[in-house]
Amino acid sequence: MTWAERVGDLATRLALVILTAIRIVTEILRLLFVTVERFIMDLGERTEAGLQRTETVDRTWVRLPGAVLLGIAFLVLQFLAIFAVFFRQASTKLNDFIVGLGEGEERITGVPAAPPPLPPAAAPPPLPPAEPSA
Repeated sequence: MTWAERVGDLATRLALVILTAIRIVTEILRLLFVTVERFIMDLGERTEAGLQRTETVDRTWVRLPGAVLLGIAFLVLQFLAIFAVFFRQASTKLNDFIVGLGEGEERITGVPAAPPPLPPAAAPPPLPPAEPSA
């Protein structure tokens, strides 16, 4: 094995280690965003259940600021849920892309890689030159 082959092997292994490290980070990010999304949705469901209670007319003014704050909190949670879903999907796609880099072009594009060119010995023989006609 020549030094060039060893350097090539080392570079390949180093690239795979870096890709694996990036994949681990993206998987952790995906799990984090899934957890945040579930937490936000759970809080949103609790807020919705809290907003459906009705009170008597004489005490409504006391509960009004709390109802407004719950409504604002619900809107903020829904806004955060949109971004949590976006970041979860982005980290999933980034993870798929990193896996594709490690496994080859077929994984990323979905199209099989082009077959390697035939060696010269396996290529069909060239046609003889055509004879000039009179």
